[in-house]
Amino acid sequence: MLIVSSLVLLVWCIQFALALRVRRSVPALSDLAPAPAARAAWPRISLIVPARDEGLHIAGALASKLACGYPSLEVVAIDDRSTDDTGAIIDRAAASDPRVAAVHVTELPDGWLGKVHAMARGLERATGEWVLFSDADVHVEPGALERVVAWADAGGVDLVAVFPRMHPVGLLIDASVVAMIRVLTLSGRAWRANDDASEIGMSVGAFTLVRRAALVESDAIGHLRMEVADDVALGAYLKQQCGARCRILAGRADVHLVFMESLGAIARSADKGGGMLGFSWWRTVIFAALPTALDVGVPVAAIASGGAAAVVGAAILAVATVTHVVLARHFDGPLRGALLWPLGEAFMGALTLRAGLRAWKDQGIYWRRTFYPRAVIDAGRRLDMVALRVRPKEPAAKVG
Repeated sequence: MLIVSSLVLLVWCIQFALALRVRRSVPALSDLAPAPAARAAWPRISLIVPARDEGLHIAGALASKLACGYPSLEVVAIDDRSTDDTGAIIDRAAASDPRVAAVHVTELPDGWLGKVHAMARGLERATGEWVLFSDADVHVEPGALERVVAWADAGGVDLVAVFPRMHPVGLLIDASVVAMIRVLTLSGRAWRANDDASEIGMSVGAFTLVRRAALVESDAIGHLRMEVADDVALGAYLKQQCGARCRILAGRADVHLVFMESLGAIARSADKGGGMLGFSWWRTVIFAALPTALDVGVPVAAIASGGAAAVVGAAILAVATVTHVVLARHFDGPLRGALLWPLGEAFMGALTLRAGLRAWKDQGIYWRRTFYPRAVIDAGRRLDMVALRVRPKEPAAKVG
């Protein structure tokens, strides 16, 4: 037990060091230099909001985005086959504000994921020099867009992704949010995403601002039309295949949302990733159970065994907790969730188990009440989640 717990402690010490590196390399949006007060003209931003059954959130989020004060803004809101009042809310927003364009999707073409297709439809309507993809529940505070655009223009940046602040909801959801922040930032190598010498890049569904020219010239959305992890893949593809300069920021008070309002909503959202483990029951069981067994089971067993192993077990829990606290504080996540990280990790493992076994049983995934067969998902997969590399587009076949 002493050897096993010592190895787990070493892994957590490495994660703690990487968390500190993330804190140093990912600046907060609020720490950027203020936008110039006397700028003659601001580039037009097309804010694209794909939405399906977001009636609970979209009215407030649209109002926040429209009130953010950016001088040259258009909002393209896409009702993607909603069965609630999302479409009616979008239509009312378009009727009351000329900056809003309403797009209604009634059918999903073959070979497209619903959200990515909605993004493509929004891009067709976009006229701005910059395109901002933002989920239907995300709020943007006044001054945030000016600050980001001025910073990106000054640094020649092509894509800016912002990790949003996630509001506290409940103890288990908060713990899950903090566990997710750790997994996303560390497995996604966030400290390398802001390094132009690295090929690691990412974007964020909540807030990804990208030059429209880069999207159109690369046909990035079309290439990723069936990519389940479209948000991660977009930044990686533009950086690796197009040479785009990408940056990620911590949104804190400037970009924020309620991540999920209930445990059921989190479970339904997790179904999207059910096929990422190859539609295999044994990979699902191992991947779902192993992290909690190592991170929680090993230190508890070490403490129970007494002696030197107990000291190491206590050190594991201490280092793991501090690691979560560092990341939660940097991204303004729920601090109480950082203290309850074992609950969050165990719950996320249970969701992974549920989603993976359902995908294996059905040989496909359900996402927002649409079923995508395994053959379609496998054929459309572009992102290697381990290497974080996106498969390039195949060259067009020569005629004649």
